[in-house]
Amino acid sequence: METSKDKIKKRLKTLPTSAGVYLMRNRNDDVIYVGKAVNLRNRVRSYFSGNVNQTEPYRTKVEKMASQVSDFDYIITPSEEEAFLLEANLIKEHRPKYNVSLKDDKQYPFIKITLHEPFPRISVDRDLAKDGSKYFGPYTDVTLLRKTLRTIEWIMPLRTCRRKIPLGKPIYDKPCLNYQLGKCSAPCIGKISYEEYSKVIKNVMAFLNGRNKELIDSLREEMTIASDKLEFEKAAKIRDQIETFEKLQRSQTVYFHDEENRDVIVLYREDKYAVVVILKVIAGKLLSSDNYRLDNSEESDNGEILAAFLKQYYASRLEALPHRVLLNEEPEEFESLNRWLKNKLVIPQRGDNRLLVALAKKNAFNYIESIRLSHMRMSNRTIFPVQELKDKLQLPKLPRRIACFDVSTIQGSDTVASVVFFENGKPLKRNYRHYIIKTVSGQDDYASLKEALQRYLAKLTDDIKPDLIVIDGGKGQLSTAVSVLDDFQTADISLISLAERVEEIYLPNNSEPLFLPRSSSALRLLVSIRDETHRFAINFHRKKRKDRTIKSELDIVKGVGKDKKFSLLKHFGSVERIRNSTIEELMQVKGIGPKTAEAVLSALNAKKD
Repeated sequence: METSKDKIKKRLKTLPTSAGVYLMRNRNDDVIYVGKAVNLRNRVRSYFSGNVNQTEPYRTKVEKMASQVSDFDYIITPSEEEAFLLEANLIKEHRPKYNVSLKDDKQYPFIKITLHEPFPRISVDRDLAKDGSKYFGPYTDVTLLRKTLRTIEWIMPLRTCRRKIPLGKPIYDKPCLNYQLGKCSAPCIGKISYEEYSKVIKNVMAFLNGRNKELIDSLREEMTIASDKLEFEKAAKIRDQIETFEKLQRSQTVYFHDEENRDVIVLYREDKYAVVVILKVIAGKLLSSDNYRLDNSEESDNGEILAAFLKQYYASRLEALPHRVLLNEEPEEFESLNRWLKNKLVIPQRGDNRLLVALAKKNAFNYIESIRLSHMRMSNRTIFPVQELKDKLQLPKLPRRIACFDVSTIQGSDTVASVVFFENGKPLKRNYRHYIIKTVSGQDDYASLKEALQRYLAKLTDDIKPDLIVIDGGKGQLSTAVSVLDDFQTADISLISLAERVEEIYLPNNSEPLFLPRSSSALRLLVSIRDETHRFAINFHRKKRKDRTIKSELDIVKGVGKDKKFSLLKHFGSVERIRNSTIEELMQVKGIGPKTAEAVLSALNAKKD
């Protein structure tokens, strides 16, 4: 009996050398991958010869896919450009398991103008039909869509009804309610001529294309004509329209004065998430931002993902390409894609175009943040303090992973550094660390912190890499930590220090501390992380000192808990320094009140006497 491998071997020998598209199928005859090839024979054979020109983990993806193929089909196309279009349409139709797939943009609405009718109507549609209509969009922001439609219906009213209105004598006796509301010009009863209605259609399309200057010039000409004919009421109405559009134009951010259309496209990835953001610059003005989630992207590199998006997004928009498509990086098959898209692709290196790319990347980052926050809320995680921490400290990204460092020296010996790790506001104990300080003699908190950070960063991997490092201490400790992180070039890790006395927060390049209110959930999170670091350090010290059966002189102080004794020793470094302190100095240690301070001094001084 012929196996699937034998069948594939036979079919590989008959493959043509033409350009085309191939469809890989599994044993259930499901399409699991769709690809495009300049040479079908060479491309399809490469999957089964092991000659895959990819790096890990993307090679693994191809090998995994090829191992599941039981058969394949192919379609010859006249050119590579035709293959691009067919590939995109087949991916949308089959949504194969191993293709990077743009979430179907049919879910996003378009504004549709039915140009195939004598009196076109305006509507909202989610399907792109080849019926002669003109489509504007898609609008991922429904609020923007509604605002646009309201502007049109009150200033340049078009019909929205489904009446069949032929040229010539009107066939209807009464208009619909929209005419009474001023939202339709009623061509159905002859209230507006074909010529006048065509002018309105032209103006609406200019508005939707962002050509406000062209629209305003056209309206000024109409106003002048109406005024010359002594049609002052009509001229006043047009004047009000001009004022509305000029006000709208002033509210829009102008990036370019060439009035060209640009799509600014940025791919952003984080963990399993991949999103493409498109900023729409219409006639030089930034008008909208659209977000597109991508499926099946985990095992694909950026070039493959971006190429897949461009093919699927522009497959239905080839007749209305912008003047430029600005990208943040080079997609796979750049030269072929660029020819297909009529040489519109540009990767800007400087100037306003580069600034727009950076703005799109910021939008993409914020979109991923919102997805993560939504997921974390559903999972009932303590993410809100983390979000507040990002906002209050103006961190570049959400500090989902936080590591906190504390250096402890008890009685001039046993110096250790403790690290606790929180993820999404909760402790992740498998990432806790202890470091017995080896290169520092005596009590030198700065040098000890430096050693601990160096050892921590030297073995840092992606699965334990924090977004934020918190140092227990003040400006001095923070400066030490900054120098270490600079040496390791960890610009993607934020850094702060938290001083214990009044819970002031120090940030790099900021001489003044930041104070958060006691009611702040962000501050409570920081304090709980710092306190967990102390607890972790105390337990380690107890274990270490238990082995040496060392008993602290503070044990003679009755009514003072072990944690407070540890805090005193950590703060002062030795029992002798505690004995020589004043009550006010002891009270600077968190948790030590006047009664406790007095009890400690009395017990220590009584033993000395």
